[in-house]
Amino acid sequence: MKKLLMLMVAAGVVLSASAQSPVQVTVQRTSKKKSEQGEVRRGSRTRIFPHNTADASMTLRITLQNISGRSIEDMVVRWGIAKVRLRRGGQTGDVAYGRDEKCSLKSNEIKVIETETVEASSSESQLTDFKKGEKIHGHGVQLLIGGKVLWEEFVPPTVKKSFENLRPLSDQEKDEDHGKSKKKK
Repeated sequence: MKKLLMLMVAAGVVLSASAQSPVQVTVQRTSKKKSEQGEVRRGSRTRIFPHNTADASMTLRITLQNISGRSIEDMVVRWGIAKVRLRRGGQTGDVAYGRDEKCSLKSNEIKVIETETVEASSSESQLTDFKKGEKIHGHGVQLLIGGKVLWEEFVPPTVKKSFENLRPLSDQEKDEDHGKSKKKK
């Protein structure tokens, strides 16, 4: 009975939160992953240790529907996809790449925003704790009207912290090149 009561309270909170926003938002994510497991080969004296490589990408499809009876101007959809850098012994903090999309909706209008694809590539050893590259960690979407956040979604919730310093998509290549040049020195 307690669980049912808690569920009803939670549902009421969700309904009241969505009732404050004149726009209904749904987010679908499309992710693609390709993994390859390394092999151990033994030649006369050479041995290649096993490693796993993984390539991943994510795209968001954000659907907005104006459920109010009036047009909405000055609306911004802020979206980001977070990646985490892999390193020996663990990983570094999230970095979110994305941007703000400005738009307006007429009464009862539906608009779909397809985001650019964010990609990540990584390699991990099965025998040691050696890791390199990056992997996609999650996503975030916020709806702002008049500069005020009316709706947001962060999956997982820890992505919200990296979302505060949202980087443009063009920084992905710069960040990857910067990481490579550091290792060469």
